[in-house]
Amino acid sequence: MEIHPAKDKPVFPAHVFVARLDGAQCRTLRAFYPRIAKVLHFPDYFGKNLDALFDCLCSLEAVGSDHIVLLFDNFDEFLSKEKAEKRLAALDVLRDAEKSDNRYDNAHFQVIGLK
Repeated sequence: MEIHPAKDKPVFPAHVFVARLDGAQCRTLRAFYPRIAKVLHFPDYFGKNLDALFDCLCSLEAVGSDHIVLLFDNFDEFLSKEKAEKRLAALDVLRDAEKSDNRYDNAHFQVIGLK
């Protein structure tokens, strides 16, 4: 299941913080964690597991914006070397972090996957 799939690269207003990741460089969780931590300014103590990912995604004050987009190029390759259940669990975390009820920072967070 994809998250907000888009065919064309969207254009965002200047106030939107856009963090880009390439799914081709995030085929495993081991490769994904340091990349997402860097682009979304996670704290140094980020635990590199799905629980810590959820906590950090729901508290993105360090980004300095109240509208944050995580934009994946080559989304179909994201976690493609992981077992299906691990990929689905990671996608669930991303989807759950989008829900306003789960956010600690009151920011609008959105994940967009591009082909």
